Amino acid sequence: MPHLHIKGWLLQRIDEVGDDGLWDWQLARLVESHYALSGHYWRGVIRLTLVDLHASGVIESVDEAIDSEGYFGRGRILFRFRLNAFGRQRLLDTGLGGTVRSSSSRGEAQ
Repeated sequence: MPHLHIKGWLLQRIDEVGDDGLWDWQLARLVESHYALSGHYWRGVIRLTLVDLHASGVIESVDEAIDSEGYFGRGRILFRFRLNAFGRQRLLDTGLGGTVRSSSSRGEAQ
């Protein structure tokens, strides 16, 4: 059976962890393992995919840190992403998601 496209798979993983989100380096490791990919090129592709999802408004950054471990290169900025309400709705609309969490469960103003 073919794998789901990386964007959809990333969104599902981010949704699974809820509001805590996942760091970009964690997501890169998950993708590399799941899709049997490795190397700087693929880590860059995964990171670019996350930037695209962020720019599209379906995920949001909830934390940033300087890369001191060398995941993407020492001194670079790491991001922790979570799915927002728009992203959850897009997952549902495309048949990739489970349920929409209410905004009150995320502490958002109504």
